[in-house]
Amino acid sequence: MPSPATPPDTPRYALRGRVVTLDARDTVVDDGVLYVGGRTIADIRPAGDPAPDGFEGVKPVAVGGSVYPGLIELHNHLPYDVLPLWDVPKTYGNRSQWGGATNPAYHALVTGPMTVLGQDPKLMPAVVRYVEAKALVNGTTTSQGIALFSNMGARRMYRGVIRNVEQTDDPDLPEAASRIADVEATDAAKFLARLKQPHRQLLHLAEGVDDDARAHFQALEFAPGEWAITDNLVGIHCTALTADDFAVLAAHGGSMVWSPLSNLLLYGRTADIAAAKKAGVLMGLGSDWSVSGSKGLLGELKAARLASTAAGDVFTDRELVAMATRDAARILRWDAALGSLRPGLRADLLVVKDSGTDPYTSLVDAQDTDIRLVVIDGVPRYGTRPLMRKLAPGAALEDAPAGMPAQRSLNLPDTAAEPVVAGLTLAEAVERLTAALADLPALAARASHATPLTALPDGEVRWRIALDEIQPTGAELRPRLPLLTGAHTPSGPEIGPPSTTSAAAPEAADGLTAVGLDPLTASADRAYLHTLTAERNLPDGYGAQLSHLLR
Repeated sequence: MPSPATPPDTPRYALRGRVVTLDARDTVVDDGVLYVGGRTIADIRPAGDPAPDGFEGVKPVAVGGSVYPGLIELHNHLPYDVLPLWDVPKTYGNRSQWGGATNPAYHALVTGPMTVLGQDPKLMPAVVRYVEAKALVNGTTTSQGIALFSNMGARRMYRGVIRNVEQTDDPDLPEAASRIADVEATDAAKFLARLKQPHRQLLHLAEGVDDDARAHFQALEFAPGEWAITDNLVGIHCTALTADDFAVLAAHGGSMVWSPLSNLLLYGRTADIAAAKKAGVLMGLGSDWSVSGSKGLLGELKAARLASTAAGDVFTDRELVAMATRDAARILRWDAALGSLRPGLRADLLVVKDSGTDPYTSLVDAQDTDIRLVVIDGVPRYGTRPLMRKLAPGAALEDAPAGMPAQRSLNLPDTAAEPVVAGLTLAEAVERLTAALADLPALAARASHATPLTALPDGEVRWRIALDEIQPTGAELRPRLPLLTGAHTPSGPEIGPPSTTSAAAPEAADGLTAVGLDPLTASADRAYLHTLTAERNLPDGYGAQLSHLLR
């Protein structure tokens, strides 16, 4: 999902409201006007000041809220965001204990459904359309991308409307990586060589709370005092790291992505954020996936505040908002183009209804019903119908379907998107996915008897969603280096050697039942709120408090 190309006829417009810039001085213009010309911010001025050159005839549109930089999510397994929240049955020590063949529930909830959806040529674009819309309606303008894997062994990224960190097609937004080759994951020299290339590496690290989880970090010490860590390593989760570990990570320039809700749901605790902050580790946020996380960054901000409060008020609301904007851009080396609101930067914007409180508290408190506008690259993509009609005249707007905030419209068509996605409406995607998930056993049974893609006629290329967590594609999401002592190799889910066969295995249909499509927003999903409140691994009162904040 590379950055969409802004149509050449994108009109100039101006938004009037409280402008929360997240610049180096944390400037807030209480009654300001933000001017957008094409894909960039032309200027920001107090409402009483004259318009900049070229905007003399442009009447500012009152947005009825505060304007923020668009939210930048540094970790989300987007394809899985069609699946509902898991009622986690027990506390786990590390990722390998719950994800994989050792956990039958994982097949029924994750592996089975995603294998069916991920290989069907009609369902793949529906997944992309749905999860991108889910990101938009939760204020996200940048996330991790959706990778495709072909029967010929090739990989590429799906093109959609939100930015993705892996394929930007923009020299001002250096591309990051979230996968490494199998050999690089297990060879210290090759892994360090990859880290020395000019790309950030967003990789899972120390997922869990036990010794096996921490061993994944300890194994980065490949020789006494020498670490396979550079400023290009962005560790996702880091839940098992100690204060000393965070000091090492910071000393070598590493940063991290914090996913508090997912950590708490699976392991009963999250990263030692007080130690990370004390060490000076730069942090971003990620909602992980809907199976054990938030529906988007707007919800994860609330989860982060509750976790921060429980750890001793580690972060202010301003610092939390920075994690999802300015600091995330710094981690990616995008801060000269995105992450704050300044003239010349890209117009990725989020407008939220004012609550009359501190601007940062207002955003953390905001519900999905409070989002009034989301803009990517200057193009209004989601918002209230009046704002969308004013700011996107002539666009093929789609009214938000049931289960979303009322009186909202989406602007999803884009000439740079995948052709099979570009013409698909959200309503059509919902219809396809709802029917497929309700008929999972039958679909899986049919897929198990389909011709393997490797057996297709010569020259015919077929793509499927690259489900690197559950199917072998030759890529790894985490390093698996041996410990320096040689006595132990960190464990992890065994996936096996790469394969290009995408037909479902005969056992794929076993144990599958109908699954409901996860609703787009938390405020409209009573089942989600109920499950969240009852989750057994969350600290006392945490689930109820978070559910209340999301209603």
